[in-house]
Amino acid sequence: MPLALPLIASFLYALGSWGMKQGMHRGAHPRLVNAISNLAMAGWSAPLLFFFPGNPNTQGFLGAFLAGAALFAGRACAIRALAKGDLSLATPVLGMKTIFVALLTVVFLGDPLSPGLMAGAALSSLAVTLLSLSPGILHGKREGAALDRAAAGWALLGAFFFGVTDITVQRFAKMLGVGWFQPLMFATLALLTPWLLIPGFFSQKRMGLQLPASSRAGALGGSVVIGFQTSLLILVIGLFGHATATNVVYATRGLWAILMEGALGGGSAYHDKRVLAVRLAGATLLLASVALAVGSL
Repeated sequence: MPLALPLIASFLYALGSWGMKQGMHRGAHPRLVNAISNLAMAGWSAPLLFFFPGNPNTQGFLGAFLAGAALFAGRACAIRALAKGDLSLATPVLGMKTIFVALLTVVFLGDPLSPGLMAGAALSSLAVTLLSLSPGILHGKREGAALDRAAAGWALLGAFFFGVTDITVQRFAKMLGVGWFQPLMFATLALLTPWLLIPGFFSQKRMGLQLPASSRAGALGGSVVIGFQTSLLILVIGLFGHATATNVVYATRGLWAILMEGALGGGSAYHDKRVLAVRLAGATLLLASVALAVGSL
């Protein structure tokens, strides 16, 4: 399988998330950013109808609906985590998706896991533990630690739903054909998206429905990038399978997120060198897990 593609997607995820984080920092409401990024994903996937054939299949249709619903839930959790915590905290914890995918593959797909993939998945979980250490936890600040734990919790929940998404894609995409499965999956995501904006219609000042001018570059640009990389990753899994190996490589997005935040600012990795050092140590373990996974293929 082309491992370069999930590696490229991992970098684009960090870049897009950094842009969305900047947009939210400058006034964009998380629900609106979530909605825009969801629609961007659907837009990138729709043209696949013209490039890949499809085969009518009832189970495939149901699988596409399930994958879209799981992705909707995962995106809502991931955006919530990003709104509450640093990019270099939320993104690495999402790497726990690797563990969820590995376990779900064994339970629901019956696929055997090679020793290298098992070791890579286990090592990536240890790496995520280091990566998720935050200023509030390191310095014993109660308020900061509470926010950090909330961000980590939402990211962990998002990782589970993303794992369900990937396993569903691997199980059903080839039944229906990616040319039908992926557009239908993301159409489901788009149809669910208006639910994110309903609370804004009932607020006094229509909170969450306006995009301040200063936030547009980050929110819109980040959403376009996130939409493309998500579509790319789902396409790779739909075409080639190997969801566990794909996600071990994709987990390097945690490394990109730390380096990006440390270089460009916007979080603790930029202001606190202690946090940067601890999270880079976790990133080193993450690279080792990738090497184990690649060597087992």
